[in-house]
Amino acid sequence: MEKKVIKITHVTGTYIIEVPNGALNDMKTQLDKCLNDEQGAIVVKGEDGDQFVYPSELLKNSFIAIVDKE
Repeated sequence: MEKKVIKITHVTGTYIIEVPNGALNDMKTQLDKCLNDEQGAIVVKGEDGDQFVYPSELLKNSFIAIVDKE
């Protein structure tokens, strides 16, 4: 199974969310909830314990693609 990433292209830059193995459907569900005003943001924990927050307003004003990890 190839690894997937969510690529978010916004006027402020391009953001990459790495999708953990087996979590693609969960990430798609979270994206849908953010785009439908059911969830305020997607929060992703990095390997070093850092948290990255992607607010729903950022996601709504972006081009989002799910692609294979390069």
